[in-house]
Amino acid sequence: MVMSPTWRGCTWLRISFWFVAIYMGAGDAWATRFTMNPDGTSYLDIGDAYWQGDWHMAINAYWSPFYSWILGLFLKVLRPSPYWEYPLVHLVNFLIYVAALACFEFFLGNFIRNRRASGKEPGETGEATLPEWAWWALGYSLFVWTSLVMITIGTVTPDMCVAGFVYLSCGVILQIRAGGAPLRAFVLLGVVLGFAYLAKGVMFPLAFVFLAVAMLSLGNLRNAAPRVALSALVFLVITVPFMAAISRAKGRLTFGDSGGLNYATTINGVDSLYPGDSGIFKRPGFPYIEIEGLDIIESPSSKKLLHPVRRIFSTPATYQFDGHVGGTYPFWYDTSYWQEGVKPHFDLRDQADAVIRGIDCYRLLCLHDFRYLTVGLCILFLLAQKRWWFLKRAAANWPLVVPGLVGLSLYAFTHVENRYIAPFVLLLWLAAFSGVRIPRSEGSRRLVAGICIGIATSTIVSAVWYVGQNPTGASCIEPVYWQAAMSLKELGIWPGDKIAVMAKEPVGGSVLFVARLARTQIIAQVNRPDHFFAASPSTQTQVLRAIAASGAKAILTPDEPPHAASGTPWEPLDLTNYYICLLDKGR
Repeated sequence: MVMSPTWRGCTWLRISFWFVAIYMGAGDAWATRFTMNPDGTSYLDIGDAYWQGDWHMAINAYWSPFYSWILGLFLKVLRPSPYWEYPLVHLVNFLIYVAALACFEFFLGNFIRNRRASGKEPGETGEATLPEWAWWALGYSLFVWTSLVMITIGTVTPDMCVAGFVYLSCGVILQIRAGGAPLRAFVLLGVVLGFAYLAKGVMFPLAFVFLAVAMLSLGNLRNAAPRVALSALVFLVITVPFMAAISRAKGRLTFGDSGGLNYATTINGVDSLYPGDSGIFKRPGFPYIEIEGLDIIESPSSKKLLHPVRRIFSTPATYQFDGHVGGTYPFWYDTSYWQEGVKPHFDLRDQADAVIRGIDCYRLLCLHDFRYLTVGLCILFLLAQKRWWFLKRAAANWPLVVPGLVGLSLYAFTHVENRYIAPFVLLLWLAAFSGVRIPRSEGSRRLVAGICIGIATSTIVSAVWYVGQNPTGASCIEPVYWQAAMSLKELGIWPGDKIAVMAKEPVGGSVLFVARLARTQIIAQVNRPDHFFAASPSTQTQVLRAIAASGAKAILTPDEPPHAASGTPWEPLDLTNYYICLLDKGR
Protein backbone atom coordinates (compact mmCIF):
# COMPACT_ATOMS: atom_id res chain seq x y z
CA MET A 1 0.00 0.00 0.00
CA VAL A 2 1.32 3.43 -0.93
CA MET A 3 0.92 5.87 1.91
CA SER A 4 -0.73 9.20 1.25
CA PRO A 5 1.21 12.35 2.15
CA THR A 6 -1.12 12.90 5.10
CA TRP A 7 -0.57 9.36 6.30
CA ARG A 8 3.19 9.73 5.96
CA GLY A 9 3.05 13.02 7.84
CA CYS A 10 1.37 11.25 10.79
CA THR A 11 4.14 8.67 11.11
CA TRP A 12 6.05 10.74 13.65
CA LEU A 13 2.87 11.17 15.69
CA ARG A 14 2.15 7.45 15.66
CA ILE A 15 5.72 6.61 16.66
CA SER A 16 5.51 9.13 19.49
CA PHE A 17 2.29 7.60 20.80
CA TRP A 18 3.72 4.10 20.52
CA PHE A 19 6.71 5.22 22.57
CA VAL A 20 4.47 6.82 25.22
CA ALA A 21 2.14 3.82 25.36
CA ILE A 22 4.96 1.29 25.64
CA TYR A 23 6.88 3.37 28.18
CA MET A 24 3.79 3.78 30.37
CA GLY A 25 2.89 0.11 30.03
CA ALA A 26 6.38 -1.00 30.98
CA GLY A 27 6.32 1.32 33.98
CA ASP A 28 2.98 -0.06 35.12
CA ALA A 29 4.18 -3.66 34.71
CA TRP A 30 7.35 -2.93 36.69
CA ALA A 31 5.57 -1.08 39.49
CA THR A 32 3.10 -3.96 39.98
CA ARG A 33 5.54 -6.82 39.36
CA PHE A 34 5.07 -8.41 42.78
CA THR A 35 1.28 -8.04 42.94
CA MET A 36 -1.29 -10.75 42.34
CA ASN A 37 -5.06 -11.18 42.50
CA PRO A 38 -7.30 -14.21 43.20
CA ASP A 39 -8.32 -14.69 39.56
CA GLY A 40 -4.67 -14.69 38.58
CA THR A 41 -3.81 -17.62 40.82
CA SER A 42 -6.61 -19.67 39.25
CA TYR A 43 -5.35 -18.89 35.74
CA LEU A 44 -1.82 -19.85 36.80
CA ASP A 45 -2.99 -23.13 38.34
CA ILE A 46 -5.01 -24.01 35.24
CA GLY A 47 -2.06 -23.16 33.02
CA ASP A 48 0.12 -25.55 35.04
CA ALA A 49 -2.48 -28.29 34.66
CA TYR A 50 -2.66 -27.88 30.87
CA TRP A 51 1.09 -27.92 30.33
CA GLN A 52 1.56 -30.84 32.71
CA GLY A 53 -1.03 -32.84 30.78
CA ASP A 54 -3.45 -33.06 33.72
CA TRP A 55 -6.55 -32.75 31.53
CA HIS A 56 -8.99 -33.73 34.27
CA MET A 57 -7.97 -30.73 36.37
CA ALA A 58 -7.34 -28.42 33.42
CA ILE A 59 -10.87 -28.55 31.96
CA ASN A 60 -12.73 -25.82 33.79
CA ALA A 61 -16.16 -24.40 33.00
CA TYR A 62 -15.63 -21.20 35.00
CA TRP A 63 -12.29 -19.87 33.75
CA SER A 64 -11.58 -19.66 30.01
CA PRO A 65 -8.37 -21.39 28.87
CA PHE A 66 -6.54 -19.10 26.43
CA TYR A 67 -4.93 -16.81 29.01
CA SER A 68 -3.93 -19.84 31.09
CA TRP A 69 -2.27 -21.39 28.06
CA ILE A 70 -0.11 -18.30 27.59
CA LEU A 71 0.85 -18.04 31.27
CA GLY A 72 1.52 -21.76 31.52
CA LEU A 73 3.71 -21.72 28.41
CA PHE A 74 5.96 -18.97 29.76
CA LEU A 75 6.23 -20.70 33.16
CA LYS A 76 7.03 -24.03 31.56
CA VAL A 77 9.66 -22.68 29.18
CA LEU A 78 11.37 -20.19 31.50
CA ARG A 79 10.86 -22.11 34.79
CA PRO A 80 11.17 -19.04 37.05
CA SER A 81 12.02 -19.34 40.72
CA PRO A 82 9.25 -18.40 43.18
CA TYR A 83 10.82 -14.95 43.47
CA TRP A 84 10.47 -14.29 39.74
CA GLU A 85 7.13 -16.01 39.10
CA TYR A 86 4.87 -12.99 39.63
CA PRO A 87 7.24 -10.58 37.83
CA LEU A 88 7.21 -12.98 34.86
CA VAL A 89 3.41 -12.93 34.88
CA HIS A 90 3.44 -9.15 34.65
CA LEU A 91 5.99 -9.32 31.83
CA VAL A 92 3.53 -11.57 29.99
CA ASN A 93 0.77 -9.04 30.68
CA PHE A 94 2.99 -6.31 29.22
CA LEU A 95 3.62 -8.36 26.07
CA ILE A 96 -0.12 -8.94 25.70
CA TYR A 97 -0.60 -5.19 26.09
CA VAL A 98 1.89 -4.52 23.27
CA ALA A 99 0.07 -7.09 21.10
CA ALA A 100 -3.23 -5.33 21.87
CA LEU A 101 -1.59 -2.06 20.83
CA ALA A 102 -0.65 -3.61 17.47
CA CYS A 103 -4.24 -4.87 17.05
CA PHE A 104 -5.48 -1.37 17.80
CA GLU A 105 -3.10 0.13 15.23
CA PHE A 106 -4.54 -2.26 12.64
CA PHE A 107 -8.10 -1.33 13.62
CA LEU A 108 -7.54 2.44 13.76
CA GLY A 109 -5.70 2.43 10.43
CA ASN A 110 -8.65 0.72 8.76
CA PHE A 111 -11.06 3.09 10.47
CA ILE A 112 -9.21 6.13 9.09
CA ARG A 113 -8.97 4.57 5.59
CA ASN A 114 -12.72 3.94 5.61
CA ARG A 115 -13.41 7.52 6.56
CA ARG A 116 -11.13 8.85 3.84
CA ALA A 117 -12.75 6.59 1.24
CA SER A 118 -16.30 7.51 2.26
CA GLY A 119 -15.89 11.05 0.89
CA LYS A 120 -18.44 13.78 1.52
CA GLU A 121 -22.17 13.48 1.93
CA PRO A 122 -24.40 15.75 -0.18
CA GLY A 123 -24.79 19.08 1.55
CA GLU A 124 -21.59 18.77 3.56
CA THR A 125 -19.29 20.68 1.24
CA GLY A 126 -19.20 23.69 3.55
CA GLU A 127 -18.27 21.69 6.62
CA ALA A 128 -15.00 20.27 7.95
CA THR A 129 -14.26 17.02 9.76
CA LEU A 130 -11.44 15.90 12.00
CA PRO A 131 -8.06 15.70 10.24
CA GLU A 132 -6.20 12.39 10.21
CA TRP A 133 -3.64 13.47 12.81
CA ALA A 134 -6.54 14.19 15.20
CA TRP A 135 -7.86 10.64 14.78
CA TRP A 136 -4.46 9.16 15.62
CA ALA A 137 -4.15 11.43 18.66
CA LEU A 138 -7.67 10.74 19.92
CA GLY A 139 -7.42 7.04 19.17
CA TYR A 140 -4.13 6.44 20.92
CA SER A 141 -5.03 8.54 23.95
CA LEU A 142 -8.24 6.51 24.26
CA PHE A 143 -6.27 3.28 23.97
CA VAL A 144 -3.82 4.31 26.67
CA TRP A 145 -6.62 5.29 29.05
CA THR A 146 -8.84 2.25 28.49
CA SER A 147 -5.87 -0.16 28.63
CA LEU A 148 -3.80 1.22 31.51
CA VAL A 149 -6.54 2.76 33.65
CA MET A 150 -9.64 0.68 32.94
CA ILE A 151 -8.08 -2.74 32.29
CA THR A 152 -4.56 -2.27 33.78
CA ILE A 153 -1.48 -4.41 33.35
CA GLY A 154 -1.19 -5.00 37.08
CA THR A 155 -4.41 -7.05 37.20
CA VAL A 156 -3.81 -10.66 36.15
CA THR A 157 -6.88 -11.31 33.98
CA PRO A 158 -7.53 -12.03 30.28
CA ASP A 159 -9.30 -8.70 29.67
CA MET A 160 -6.35 -7.23 27.72
CA CYS A 161 -6.47 -10.29 25.44
CA VAL A 162 -10.18 -9.71 24.88
CA ALA A 163 -9.58 -6.04 24.06
CA GLY A 164 -6.97 -6.99 21.45
CA PHE A 165 -9.33 -9.50 19.85
CA VAL A 166 -12.17 -6.95 19.78
CA TYR A 167 -9.94 -4.41 17.99
CA LEU A 168 -8.68 -7.04 15.56
CA SER A 169 -12.24 -8.20 14.80
CA CYS A 170 -13.40 -4.65 14.15
CA GLY A 171 -10.40 -3.99 11.95
CA VAL A 172 -11.19 -7.03 9.80
CA ILE A 173 -14.86 -6.02 9.59
CA LEU A 174 -13.86 -2.55 8.42
CA GLN A 175 -11.71 -4.16 5.72
CA ILE A 176 -14.69 -6.24 4.65
CA ARG A 177 -16.92 -3.17 4.62
CA ALA A 178 -14.48 -1.31 2.38
CA GLY A 179 -15.08 -3.96 -0.29
CA GLY A 180 -12.78 -6.31 -2.11
CA ALA A 181 -11.75 -8.19 1.05
CA PRO A 182 -10.18 -11.56 0.12
CA LEU A 183 -11.55 -14.82 1.41
CA ARG A 184 -8.73 -15.04 3.94
CA ALA A 185 -10.20 -11.98 5.72
CA PHE A 186 -13.29 -14.03 6.55
CA VAL A 187 -11.14 -16.93 7.71
CA LEU A 188 -9.18 -14.51 9.90
CA LEU A 189 -12.40 -13.15 11.39
CA GLY A 190 -13.47 -16.67 12.40
CA VAL A 191 -10.05 -17.37 13.92
CA VAL A 192 -10.02 -14.14 15.90
CA LEU A 193 -13.56 -14.64 17.23
CA GLY A 194 -12.76 -18.26 18.12
CA PHE A 195 -9.75 -17.32 20.23
CA ALA A 196 -11.69 -14.38 21.69
CA TYR A 197 -14.18 -16.90 23.10
CA LEU A 198 -11.33 -19.03 24.44
CA ALA A 199 -10.09 -15.89 26.18
CA LYS A 200 -13.45 -15.08 27.80
CA GLY A 201 -16.83 -16.81 27.68
CA VAL A 202 -18.83 -13.63 27.06
CA MET A 203 -17.31 -13.49 23.59
CA PHE A 204 -19.33 -16.54 22.51
CA PRO A 205 -22.65 -14.66 22.18
CA LEU A 206 -20.81 -11.51 21.10
CA ALA A 207 -19.12 -13.45 18.29
CA PHE A 208 -22.47 -13.85 16.55
CA VAL A 209 -22.99 -10.09 16.82
CA PHE A 210 -19.66 -9.53 15.06
CA LEU A 211 -20.56 -12.10 12.40
CA ALA A 212 -23.92 -10.40 11.78
CA VAL A 213 -22.20 -7.02 11.49
CA ALA A 214 -19.72 -8.49 9.01
CA MET A 215 -22.55 -9.88 6.89
CA LEU A 216 -24.50 -6.62 6.84
CA SER A 217 -21.33 -4.66 6.09
CA LEU A 218 -21.10 -6.29 2.67
CA GLY A 219 -24.53 -5.00 1.67
CA ASN A 220 -25.34 -7.84 -0.72
CA LEU A 221 -26.57 -10.57 1.60
CA ARG A 222 -26.60 -13.21 -1.12
CA ASN A 223 -22.87 -12.79 -1.68
CA ALA A 224 -22.15 -12.19 1.98
CA ALA A 225 -23.87 -15.28 3.39
CA PRO A 226 -21.41 -17.96 2.17
CA ARG A 227 -18.39 -15.86 3.15
CA VAL A 228 -19.65 -15.17 6.65
CA ALA A 229 -20.71 -18.83 6.89
CA LEU A 230 -17.04 -19.66 6.34
CA SER A 231 -16.15 -17.35 9.26
CA ALA A 232 -18.77 -19.07 11.42
CA LEU A 233 -17.43 -22.50 10.45
CA VAL A 234 -13.87 -21.55 11.40
CA PHE A 235 -15.20 -20.06 14.66
CA LEU A 236 -17.00 -23.33 15.52
CA VAL A 237 -13.99 -25.48 14.59
CA ILE A 238 -11.95 -23.57 17.17
CA THR A 239 -14.58 -23.35 19.91
CA VAL A 240 -16.48 -26.65 19.74
CA PRO A 241 -13.67 -28.86 21.15
CA PHE A 242 -13.48 -26.80 24.35
CA MET A 243 -17.27 -26.55 24.64
CA ALA A 244 -17.51 -30.32 24.17
CA ALA A 245 -14.89 -30.88 26.89
CA ILE A 246 -16.60 -28.70 29.53
CA SER A 247 -20.06 -30.01 28.54
CA ARG A 248 -18.83 -33.58 29.01
CA ALA A 249 -17.31 -32.66 32.37
CA LYS A 250 -20.57 -31.04 33.51
CA GLY A 251 -22.90 -33.62 32.00
CA ARG A 252 -24.87 -30.93 30.21
CA LEU A 253 -24.48 -28.60 27.25
CA THR A 254 -22.67 -25.38 28.17
CA PHE A 255 -20.25 -22.88 26.67
CA GLY A 256 -19.21 -21.74 30.17
CA ASP A 257 -20.73 -21.31 33.61
CA SER A 258 -19.29 -17.95 34.63
CA GLY A 259 -22.14 -15.94 33.09
CA GLY A 260 -24.90 -17.90 34.81
CA LEU A 261 -23.17 -17.91 38.18
CA ASN A 262 -22.38 -14.20 37.99
CA TYR A 263 -26.03 -13.54 37.16
CA ALA A 264 -27.14 -15.62 40.15
CA THR A 265 -24.73 -13.69 42.36
CA THR A 266 -25.39 -10.14 41.21
CA ILE A 267 -29.09 -10.38 40.30
CA ASN A 268 -30.52 -13.25 42.36
CA GLY A 269 -28.45 -12.43 45.44
CA VAL A 270 -26.82 -15.84 45.85
CA ASP A 271 -23.86 -15.71 48.25
CA SER A 272 -20.91 -16.77 46.12
CA LEU A 273 -18.60 -17.05 49.13
CA TYR A 274 -19.89 -18.73 52.26
CA PRO A 275 -23.26 -18.72 54.05
CA GLY A 276 -23.98 -15.73 56.19
CA ASP A 277 -20.39 -14.59 56.76
CA SER A 278 -19.51 -12.16 54.01
CA GLY A 279 -22.30 -9.67 54.67
CA ILE A 280 -21.98 -8.62 51.03
CA PHE A 281 -24.98 -10.14 49.34
CA LYS A 282 -28.60 -9.24 49.98
CA ARG A 283 -29.81 -12.81 50.36
CA PRO A 284 -27.07 -14.82 52.09
CA GLY A 285 -27.63 -18.46 52.81
CA PHE A 286 -25.65 -20.42 50.26
CA PRO A 287 -26.46 -24.09 50.96
CA TYR A 288 -23.82 -26.13 52.74
CA ILE A 289 -23.32 -29.24 54.86
CA GLU A 290 -22.45 -28.75 58.51
CA ILE A 291 -20.52 -31.34 60.45
CA GLU A 292 -20.85 -31.61 64.23
CA GLY A 293 -18.66 -34.40 65.48
CA LEU A 294 -19.79 -37.46 63.54
CA ASP A 295 -23.25 -36.07 62.75
CA ILE A 296 -23.97 -34.49 59.36
CA ILE A 297 -26.63 -31.79 59.42
CA GLU A 298 -27.88 -30.51 56.06
CA SER A 299 -29.09 -26.95 55.70
CA PRO A 300 -32.64 -26.81 54.27
CA SER A 301 -31.47 -25.81 50.80
CA SER A 302 -28.28 -27.87 50.58
CA LYS A 303 -29.95 -30.49 48.39
CA LYS A 304 -29.90 -27.93 45.58
CA LEU A 305 -26.14 -28.37 45.33
CA LEU A 306 -24.29 -31.37 44.02
CA HIS A 307 -21.02 -30.52 45.80
CA PRO A 308 -21.73 -28.27 48.80
CA VAL A 309 -18.93 -26.76 50.85
CA ARG A 310 -18.63 -28.43 54.24
CA ARG A 311 -18.92 -26.33 57.37
CA ILE A 312 -16.81 -28.08 60.01
CA PHE A 313 -17.36 -25.59 62.84
CA SER A 314 -20.33 -23.31 63.50
CA THR A 315 -19.04 -20.26 65.36
CA PRO A 316 -16.64 -18.99 64.22
CA ALA A 317 -17.71 -20.40 60.86
CA THR A 318 -15.03 -22.74 59.49
CA TYR A 319 -15.17 -24.46 56.10
CA GLN A 320 -13.46 -27.36 54.42
CA PHE A 321 -13.09 -27.83 50.67
CA ASP A 322 -13.62 -31.54 50.35
CA GLY A 323 -13.94 -32.63 46.74
CA HIS A 324 -12.17 -33.60 43.56
CA VAL A 325 -10.87 -30.12 42.80
CA GLY A 326 -7.21 -29.17 42.62
CA GLY A 327 -5.41 -25.87 42.48
CA THR A 328 -3.95 -23.68 45.18
CA TYR A 329 -7.42 -22.75 46.45
CA PRO A 330 -9.97 -25.33 45.32
CA PHE A 331 -12.97 -23.13 46.04
CA TRP A 332 -11.77 -20.45 43.61
CA TYR A 333 -10.06 -22.84 41.21
CA ASP A 334 -13.45 -24.04 39.98
CA THR A 335 -16.34 -22.14 41.53
CA SER A 336 -18.74 -23.87 39.16
CA TYR A 337 -18.00 -27.20 40.88
CA TRP A 338 -18.99 -25.98 44.32
CA GLN A 339 -22.00 -24.06 43.02
CA GLU A 340 -23.25 -26.81 40.73
CA GLY A 341 -27.01 -26.77 41.18
CA VAL A 342 -27.45 -22.99 41.43
CA LYS A 343 -30.14 -21.98 38.94
CA PRO A 344 -30.18 -18.33 37.90
CA HIS A 345 -33.69 -17.02 37.35
CA PHE A 346 -35.18 -13.84 35.96
CA ASP A 347 -36.63 -11.33 38.42
CA LEU A 348 -37.98 -8.15 36.83
CA ARG A 349 -37.42 -5.93 39.87
CA ASP A 350 -33.89 -7.12 40.53
CA GLN A 351 -33.07 -6.98 36.84
CA ALA A 352 -34.32 -3.41 36.60
CA ASP A 353 -32.18 -2.47 39.62
CA ALA A 354 -29.13 -3.99 37.94
CA VAL A 355 -29.75 -2.11 34.70
CA ILE A 356 -30.15 1.16 36.61
CA ARG A 357 -26.85 0.52 38.39
CA GLY A 358 -25.18 -0.23 35.08
CA ILE A 359 -26.52 2.93 33.43
CA ASP A 360 -25.35 4.95 36.42
CA CYS A 361 -21.86 3.48 36.03
CA TYR A 362 -21.82 4.56 32.39
CA ARG A 363 -23.04 8.02 33.35
CA LEU A 364 -20.22 8.38 35.87
CA LEU A 365 -17.72 7.20 33.26
CA CYS A 366 -18.78 9.99 30.91
CA LEU A 367 -18.82 12.65 33.62
CA HIS A 368 -15.65 11.63 35.42
CA ASP A 369 -13.24 9.27 33.63
CA PHE A 370 -14.01 10.64 30.16
CA ARG A 371 -14.92 14.18 31.13
CA TYR A 372 -12.43 15.69 28.68
CA LEU A 373 -13.92 13.78 25.77
CA THR A 374 -17.46 14.55 26.93
CA VAL A 375 -16.80 18.29 27.12
CA GLY A 376 -14.92 18.38 23.81
CA LEU A 377 -17.61 16.41 21.97
CA CYS A 378 -20.39 18.61 23.36
CA ILE A 379 -18.58 21.76 22.17
CA LEU A 380 -18.12 20.33 18.69
CA PHE A 381 -21.74 19.22 18.58
CA LEU A 382 -23.00 22.69 19.52
CA LEU A 383 -20.81 24.27 16.84
CA ALA A 384 -22.25 22.06 14.09
CA GLN A 385 -24.49 23.86 11.61
CA LYS A 386 -26.53 20.75 10.93
CA ARG A 387 -26.72 18.69 14.08
CA TRP A 388 -28.77 16.09 12.29
CA TRP A 389 -25.76 15.42 10.02
CA PHE A 390 -23.65 15.03 13.16
CA LEU A 391 -25.87 12.21 14.45
CA LYS A 392 -26.30 10.68 11.01
CA ARG A 393 -22.58 10.44 10.35
CA ALA A 394 -21.93 8.99 13.79
CA ALA A 395 -24.63 6.37 13.18
CA ALA A 396 -23.04 5.61 9.79
CA ASN A 397 -20.26 3.89 11.74
CA TRP A 398 -22.74 1.28 12.96
CA PRO A 399 -20.15 -1.54 12.61
CA LEU A 400 -18.56 0.02 15.71
CA VAL A 401 -21.77 1.21 17.36
CA VAL A 402 -23.57 -2.14 17.30
CA PRO A 403 -20.89 -4.32 19.01
CA GLY A 404 -20.12 -1.44 21.37
CA LEU A 405 -23.72 -1.05 22.50
CA VAL A 406 -24.34 -4.81 22.69
CA GLY A 407 -21.20 -5.28 24.80
CA LEU A 408 -22.20 -2.52 27.23
CA SER A 409 -25.77 -3.84 27.37
CA LEU A 410 -24.69 -7.37 28.25
CA TYR A 411 -22.72 -6.13 31.23
CA ALA A 412 -25.43 -3.64 32.24
CA PHE A 413 -27.77 -6.61 32.67
CA THR A 414 -25.39 -8.26 35.14
CA HIS A 415 -22.37 -6.42 36.53
CA VAL A 416 -20.28 -3.55 35.17
CA GLU A 417 -16.54 -3.35 35.77
CA ASN A 418 -14.17 -1.05 33.91
CA ARG A 419 -11.93 -3.87 32.72
CA TYR A 420 -14.91 -5.67 31.15
CA ILE A 421 -16.24 -2.77 29.10
CA ALA A 422 -13.05 -0.92 28.10
CA PRO A 423 -12.83 -1.93 24.40
CA PHE A 424 -16.55 -1.37 23.81
CA VAL A 425 -16.36 2.11 25.34
CA LEU A 426 -13.49 2.95 22.99
CA LEU A 427 -15.50 1.85 19.93
CA LEU A 428 -18.40 4.10 20.90
CA TRP A 429 -16.20 7.14 21.49
CA LEU A 430 -14.62 6.81 18.05
CA ALA A 431 -18.06 6.43 16.47
CA ALA A 432 -19.32 9.50 18.35
CA PHE A 433 -16.43 11.70 17.16
CA SER A 434 -16.91 10.49 13.60
CA GLY A 435 -20.05 12.62 13.49
CA VAL A 436 -18.14 15.89 13.95
CA ARG A 437 -19.10 18.46 11.30
CA ILE A 438 -18.30 22.18 11.80
CA PRO A 439 -18.16 25.20 9.46
CA ARG A 440 -15.15 25.08 7.15
CA SER A 441 -13.01 28.10 8.08
CA GLU A 442 -9.59 28.90 9.49
CA GLY A 443 -11.10 29.66 12.87
CA SER A 444 -12.99 26.37 12.92
CA ARG A 445 -9.86 24.46 11.93
CA ARG A 446 -7.92 26.00 14.78
CA LEU A 447 -10.75 25.32 17.20
CA VAL A 448 -10.94 21.65 16.21
CA ALA A 449 -7.16 21.35 16.49
CA GLY A 450 -7.18 22.97 19.93
CA ILE A 451 -9.98 20.72 21.21
CA CYS A 452 -8.35 17.54 19.89
CA ILE A 453 -4.95 18.45 21.27
CA GLY A 454 -6.54 19.38 24.60
CA ILE A 455 -8.45 16.07 24.81
CA ALA A 456 -5.44 13.94 23.88
CA THR A 457 -3.05 15.79 26.18
CA SER A 458 -5.43 15.81 29.16
CA THR A 459 -6.22 12.12 28.72
CA ILE A 460 -2.56 11.10 28.49
CA VAL A 461 -1.54 13.30 31.43
CA SER A 462 -4.39 11.89 33.53
CA ALA A 463 -3.35 8.36 32.61
CA VAL A 464 0.27 9.12 33.56
CA TRP A 465 -0.91 10.46 36.92
CA TYR A 466 -3.15 7.47 37.50
CA VAL A 467 -0.46 4.91 36.64
CA GLY A 468 2.01 6.88 38.75
CA GLN A 469 -0.30 6.57 41.72
CA ASN A 470 -0.16 2.81 41.12
CA PRO A 471 -3.66 2.04 42.42
CA THR A 472 -3.61 -1.60 41.33
CA GLY A 473 -2.99 -2.79 44.75
CA ALA A 474 0.22 -1.63 44.89
CA SER A 475 0.95 -1.39 48.46
CA CYS A 476 2.89 -4.54 47.52
CA ILE A 477 6.04 -3.14 45.90
CA GLU A 478 8.24 -5.65 47.74
CA PRO A 479 8.25 -9.44 47.28
CA VAL A 480 6.37 -10.05 50.53
CA TYR A 481 4.49 -13.06 49.14
CA TRP A 482 7.78 -14.69 48.21
CA GLN A 483 9.28 -13.86 51.60
CA ALA A 484 6.32 -15.44 53.37
CA ALA A 485 6.49 -18.51 51.11
CA MET A 486 10.19 -18.99 51.87
CA SER A 487 9.49 -18.64 55.59
CA LEU A 488 6.90 -21.43 55.32
CA LYS A 489 9.58 -23.75 53.96
CA GLU A 490 11.90 -22.86 56.83
CA LEU A 491 9.13 -23.94 59.21
CA GLY A 492 8.68 -27.27 57.47
CA ILE A 493 5.75 -26.47 55.16
CA TRP A 494 6.73 -28.02 51.84
CA PRO A 495 5.24 -28.03 48.32
CA GLY A 496 2.24 -30.33 48.24
CA ASP A 497 1.36 -29.79 51.92
CA LYS A 498 -2.20 -28.87 52.91
CA ILE A 499 -2.82 -25.69 54.87
CA ALA A 500 -5.75 -23.62 56.14
CA VAL A 501 -6.18 -19.86 56.01
CA MET A 502 -7.79 -17.34 58.30
CA ALA A 503 -8.61 -14.20 56.34
CA LYS A 504 -11.40 -11.64 56.22
CA GLU A 505 -10.79 -10.83 52.56
CA PRO A 506 -12.95 -12.59 49.96
CA VAL A 507 -11.51 -15.79 48.50
CA GLY A 508 -8.64 -16.01 50.89
CA GLY A 509 -7.06 -12.62 50.28
CA SER A 510 -3.31 -12.29 50.07
CA VAL A 511 -2.65 -15.62 51.83
CA LEU A 512 -3.72 -17.23 48.58
CA PHE A 513 -0.79 -15.56 46.79
CA VAL A 514 1.62 -16.88 49.41
CA ALA A 515 0.21 -20.39 49.12
CA ARG A 516 0.64 -20.33 45.33
CA LEU A 517 4.36 -19.52 45.57
CA ALA A 518 4.84 -22.10 48.31
CA ARG A 519 3.00 -24.67 46.12
CA THR A 520 0.73 -25.61 49.01
CA GLN A 521 -3.01 -26.21 48.82
CA ILE A 522 -5.62 -24.43 50.92
CA ILE A 523 -8.21 -26.96 52.11
CA ALA A 524 -9.92 -25.10 54.96
CA GLN A 525 -10.76 -21.52 55.89
CA VAL A 526 -12.03 -19.34 58.71
CA ASN A 527 -13.68 -16.29 57.13
CA ARG A 528 -13.80 -14.08 60.19
CA PRO A 529 -10.50 -13.88 62.11
CA ASP A 530 -12.09 -11.34 64.45
CA HIS A 531 -14.70 -13.92 65.51
CA PHE A 532 -11.98 -16.51 66.06
CA PHE A 533 -9.76 -14.28 68.18
CA ALA A 534 -12.76 -13.00 70.16
CA ALA A 535 -13.77 -16.57 71.05
CA SER A 536 -12.80 -18.28 74.28
CA PRO A 537 -9.52 -20.24 74.43
CA SER A 538 -11.45 -23.51 74.54
CA THR A 539 -13.38 -22.57 71.38
CA GLN A 540 -10.17 -21.60 69.62
CA THR A 541 -8.69 -24.97 70.53
CA GLN A 542 -11.74 -26.75 69.13
CA VAL A 543 -11.47 -24.85 65.87
CA LEU A 544 -7.78 -25.74 65.57
CA ARG A 545 -8.59 -29.40 66.18
CA ALA A 546 -11.35 -29.37 63.55
CA ILE A 547 -8.96 -27.85 61.01
CA ALA A 548 -6.20 -30.29 61.92
CA ALA A 549 -8.66 -33.16 61.41
CA SER A 550 -9.30 -31.90 57.88
CA GLY A 551 -5.68 -32.66 57.01
CA ALA A 552 -4.24 -29.15 57.18
CA LYS A 553 -0.69 -28.91 58.50
CA ALA A 554 -0.85 -25.22 59.49
CA ILE A 555 -3.05 -22.12 59.49
CA LEU A 556 -1.85 -18.95 57.79
CA THR A 557 -3.28 -15.49 58.44
CA PRO A 558 -2.39 -11.93 57.40
CA ASP A 559 -3.99 -10.56 60.57
CA GLU A 560 -1.86 -10.05 63.64
CA PRO A 561 -3.31 -12.10 66.51
CA PRO A 562 -4.29 -9.94 69.52
CA HIS A 563 -2.56 -10.40 72.84
CA ALA A 564 -5.59 -12.30 74.06
CA ALA A 565 -4.71 -15.03 71.57
CA SER A 566 -1.24 -15.55 73.06
CA GLY A 567 -2.39 -18.89 74.41
CA THR A 568 -2.44 -20.33 70.89
CA PRO A 569 0.87 -20.99 69.12
CA TRP A 570 0.94 -18.21 66.51
CA GLU A 571 4.35 -17.36 65.08
CA PRO A 572 5.25 -14.39 62.84
CA LEU A 573 6.82 -15.14 59.47
CA ASP A 574 10.13 -13.31 59.16
CA LEU A 575 10.09 -9.92 57.41
CA THR A 576 6.35 -10.08 56.72
CA ASN A 577 3.02 -9.32 58.39
CA TYR A 578 1.87 -12.93 58.14
CA TYR A 579 1.40 -15.29 61.07
CA ILE A 580 1.27 -19.07 61.16
CA CYS A 581 -0.05 -21.66 63.56
CA LEU A 582 1.57 -25.07 63.15
CA LEU A 583 -1.18 -27.49 64.01
CA ASP A 584 1.15 -30.19 65.28
CA LYS A 585 2.04 -27.74 68.05
CA GLY A 586 -1.54 -26.65 68.61
CA ARG A 587 -3.11 -30.02 69.29
